[in-house]
Amino acid sequence: METEILEQPDVQEEKKEKFKSFSDKFKKHFNIFQEKFKKHMKYNWQIYLLFLPAFIWMVMFVFVPFISNVLMSFQDYSVSKGVFGSKFIGFKNYIDFFTMDGFFSLLGNTLLLNVLVLVIGFPAAIVLAIMIYESRSRVIKGVAQTTTFLPFFISAVVVCNMTIEFLKADTGMIINILAWFGMPRANLLNNPAAFRWIYAIMELWQTIGYNSLIYLAALSAIDTSLYEAASMDGAGKFRQIFHVTLPGIAPTIIITLILKIGKLLSMGYEKVLLLQTIDNKPVSEIISTYVYNVSLSPQVGQPNYGMAATIGLFDAVVAIVLVTIVNKIAKKVSDTQLW
Repeated sequence: METEILEQPDVQEEKKEKFKSFSDKFKKHFNIFQEKFKKHMKYNWQIYLLFLPAFIWMVMFVFVPFISNVLMSFQDYSVSKGVFGSKFIGFKNYIDFFTMDGFFSLLGNTLLLNVLVLVIGFPAAIVLAIMIYESRSRVIKGVAQTTTFLPFFISAVVVCNMTIEFLKADTGMIINILAWFGMPRANLLNNPAAFRWIYAIMELWQTIGYNSLIYLAALSAIDTSLYEAASMDGAGKFRQIFHVTLPGIAPTIIITLILKIGKLLSMGYEKVLLLQTIDNKPVSEIISTYVYNVSLSPQVGQPNYGMAATIGLFDAVVAIVLVTIVNKIAKKVSDTQLW
């Protein structure tokens, strides 16, 4: 006991010395950081001043809504009570969503529709950009760019109404053309097997010009001397495309592919909802239309905002996982990556 009592002051002194040493090091590093920060701000305060409005916008319209969504997903959210007054229900919204009867159907419909749009639209935009770039006529380039880019500015409602009119069984232009070849008159939108293809082709028509712009910009950055060298070596146009053009825009292709794969579950509900009918609903009911139906639709008696927030958070987590996986694959097979 006596030895323990004698040792206690020494231990306490040792602890005090360690704390004092740590405190001195912390103060030293903090002072160094403070000096560097002051020096940095002295020469760069204008940049941070320009960045401040964007930062405030990000906080107000991205970070705060995201945190609110996370909180809402664990609540029986009520608009009148707000985020901090609504009843906390734990993981009930997640359990209800993952165990509901139509969960795998919603997930499958969303993935199949998005994958089909990606498979058709992604390479088509690249091909269009290369065709416009390789054209020698400025008139053809201008006309092609204008005619393919203009549909992007047409609203979703107009595009969907055009599609519905073209596919009407009695007066639809496309149905009339198919009838000339002996096909029976029927509204193709009511055919579940045709719905995904109709949507993918409609999306392709509206967005192909817009999606090709980034590849046209990347093509303009390729050194023209590479084409001259390939031509001198006897390479024709197709060989030049495969050995010069595509490798030249490969980083852009990989980055855009990673970003598009990250949006496989984030399809907007507007166009799908406008084309949706009772007959095609088994294949046209996707996650975003389900969110609308449970939270925003006028037919809903009591909107379930908590469930909508849960599904939105699920989409975000899946997007992060997909982007991370595809980014790692891109890192292994090429030198291009997001981070």
